[in-house]
Amino acid sequence: MADHINRNYIKQFFGLPDTQEGAVELSEIESRLVRFVYENGEDICEIGAESDGMYFIDSGTAVVLNGEGDQVNILHKGNYFGEYAALTGEKRLSTVRSLGRTVVYRLSNDDAALYISKHPEIYGELMKRVYSQVSGKHTQLMALSGMRKGVLRHPSNSALLSGKQVAIHYGILVALFLAAVIFVPRSTTAPVFLIPLMFMPIYAVLTRRTIESLLVSTALAALLAYRNGVFVGFTDAIEKSMSSSGNVFTVLVMALIGAVVNLITISGGVTAFEKMAIKIEKTPRSIYLTSLGIMAATSIDDGLNMLAASYASYSPAKKSGVVREKLALFYSMLPTVLSSFLPISLWGIYVIGTLRASVGVDAPALFCKSIPFNLFSMITLVAMVLFSFGKLPLTPRLKKAQKRYDGGGTLWPDGSEKYLSVHETEVWGKISNVMLPILVLVVSSIAFRSFVNNNFVLDSAVGLVATLAFMFILYTFRGVMPPEQFVEHMVDGIANSVPAIVMYIVTMCFSSLLNRLNLADYFEDMIDVFGGYIFLLPAVVFVLSLLLTMVLGSSWAMYAISFPVVLSLVGSSGLSPAVFVGAIAGAGIAGEKLSMFTAESLTVGIAVGINPKDAFRVRLTYSIVFAALAAAGYVVMGLFL
Repeated sequence: MADHINRNYIKQFFGLPDTQEGAVELSEIESRLVRFVYENGEDICEIGAESDGMYFIDSGTAVVLNGEGDQVNILHKGNYFGEYAALTGEKRLSTVRSLGRTVVYRLSNDDAALYISKHPEIYGELMKRVYSQVSGKHTQLMALSGMRKGVLRHPSNSALLSGKQVAIHYGILVALFLAAVIFVPRSTTAPVFLIPLMFMPIYAVLTRRTIESLLVSTALAALLAYRNGVFVGFTDAIEKSMSSSGNVFTVLVMALIGAVVNLITISGGVTAFEKMAIKIEKTPRSIYLTSLGIMAATSIDDGLNMLAASYASYSPAKKSGVVREKLALFYSMLPTVLSSFLPISLWGIYVIGTLRASVGVDAPALFCKSIPFNLFSMITLVAMVLFSFGKLPLTPRLKKAQKRYDGGGTLWPDGSEKYLSVHETEVWGKISNVMLPILVLVVSSIAFRSFVNNNFVLDSAVGLVATLAFMFILYTFRGVMPPEQFVEHMVDGIANSVPAIVMYIVTMCFSSLLNRLNLADYFEDMIDVFGGYIFLLPAVVFVLSLLLTMVLGSSWAMYAISFPVVLSLVGSSGLSPAVFVGAIAGAGIAGEKLSMFTAESLTVGIAVGINPKDAFRVRLTYSIVFAALAAAGYVVMGLFL
């Protein structure tokens, strides 16, 4: 028999008992394994090919390639592959190529099905492993995608529409557009802006396609504003929005930070803190506090910080018996909150860009002044610190989860099996490869432009360009990646930012069109409604912005609508804009925690190994309480400010 794929390996892999029946079955499986030898560069299996079985590597190394020929994983002796296609009957998802001489053993599809059918528990365990590998790859992709930015996606949208469905769906849209043109007069004092403003959330809820709902609603607003046709009006509106230097700056910075985040992730950023965490995370408290530190240190991106912290703490949390519901709460509530305190994070850059394009003020300074007034983020941070020390009251759901585990149950709730992840790190990232670029980004964003102008200036674009230059030298010198791959990964990072950039451009265009339809003027007239209750305005803005985020499923779409309207209203009333920027910023974060439409629950579910529905439910109660406390805080704040 083989050196590594021996009887003991097979017995452990299939979970065979130490009985006579188990010994017989072990011999049968052993006799059905077929040995193959592949030389360097030979494909063991090819993407898109029919499955011929699952493979076990006895010796050597193999690389896993995606459809573009890029390496996405590496396999060594003792690893296995091909189980997904063998169990599901689907075609191969990737190409596995021998790196040097590789010896493998294959168990055919029929043989695998035969032994799996005898032991349902083996099938369950294998499916967990299948989903572990699939979700592990998915997690890495999620770290780089626009999904966590509030770009709404839903599994139902992956299905193709029939010709009849397309004709009916978009035929109704054309009819609505024509009705708007025919029945809405050119010159009217009525609040015409309500038509596209109300149409967008309705369309988003019905289709669950945020970007499409923004595009369609923007086209409708352009038609009502310009009356020169959908295509001409829409194009004119886009060109006008992009003529703003503030918008151009924000798009540039979003693309550059996408490149930086992608390069950090490719260098092993997600796994960089794992060894450190294993050494120091011995108790639930140390796990939470260490995770908090990791997320704070990597908060330039709210996906990177969540994945880096959750990956590092996966094994210690498992050993310490921390139930997945508690991990889901912690990693769901904190990442965006921590990013909201950093002006050079992707979240901060988006908000600053929206402020700059909307009101033309010193946006970075206004952002920094608003941080103390972001009550939801402040309350959440304090609550999670209390949670780390075991001082935050637990909800019945969390108590039930802990009771389940204490009673001998699993760490995860039922229905979480497909999201369980077994981390087998192949490439250990270095903390310095993560933290040095972030440190350079912080320093250069402040130093270079301030030195040239002889006064304090925060310029994240200059900082990002300097950081990319530094990363090129650091990564190529250390052998992390060759120059050609560095450029490829940089371009991939920019491409991964496209969904967020498109959302920014379209939402800024939509906001400008609403103002052209007299949205700001209308709300300025509405200020008289408050009369002697003007102190309620910060709380009202917070609640309305929160509700708008929940409906849209996107804080970014809400920001582009709320900031220009509210700040123009505040400017004419002599109120403090920093208070309202903080209220709107916090409302966006709170709204996404309370919305079922965002992809955040899926991201957290895959990262910690829990059903996304349970991840959403466990944070729901706390999010409601924190939002209510924030609203009450704004009422009190209104009395004094």
